[in-house]
Amino acid sequence: MNSREANKRLSKISILKSLAEPELEKLGSACTWLQVRARQMVVSQLSRERNIYFISEGVFQVGMVTTGGRPVSFRKLHAGSHFGELAALTNAPRTTNVMAETPGVLAECPPEAFMDLLRTSSTFAETIAVSLARGVVMLSDRVFELATLEVRFRIYAELLRLARKGEITADGVLVCNAPTHETIAATVGAQREVVTREFKMISEEGIITSGRRQFLIRDIDRLREMMQRRAGVTVSQMMDWSA
Repeated sequence: MNSREANKRLSKISILKSLAEPELEKLGSACTWLQVRARQMVVSQLSRERNIYFISEGVFQVGMVTTGGRPVSFRKLHAGSHFGELAALTNAPRTTNVMAETPGVLAECPPEAFMDLLRTSSTFAETIAVSLARGVVMLSDRVFELATLEVRFRIYAELLRLARKGEITADGVLVCNAPTHETIAATVGAQREVVTREFKMISEEGIITSGRRQFLIRDIDRLREMMQRRAGVTVSQMMDWSA
């Protein structure tokens, strides 16, 4: 990949959009481009490497696995996102696994280049601070859900989050490349059978129509109403932070 194409790809990463051209070029010269296959582990929990990764293509799953082998999923990352900055900032081991859900393309940035940019660009430092703060807010909302809500409402909350990446159609919000019931279960702390049962129930009520790796939320207002009646409104529901 030539430097022009590399810089064009980097300019589409959310946290890098504020960089001036010279800053982007300098960062780009320090990055290594990687092609990854589906199911490839990019970052392993407790590893000591500290690189930062910028996602140019693909979908990546962030999570952990219990000692009993049960997967716990935290979130999905799409093109334009990044991961790995916590290890660079804290010099601590990796807190999670990051695995490619689909084939993808990543820019791997050494921690030294990332930290140098952080020190020399106040705009970039502010961008990183805002990104981290948003992450704290969204994780706080998830902790609240896990601590206070029944499984069905945790599933509804996850469906509303997925809808933010959906396509608005005449029939409702279409979510393509949707996670499996097993993945949703790992995200909300439930069993796959419970997720399947809840999908069947809200399908019978006309709220959702499920297909192969996609679903259509026909009545998203009703889904929001049920969530708000049970849990109130959370900050991450009010703010559109899907980008």
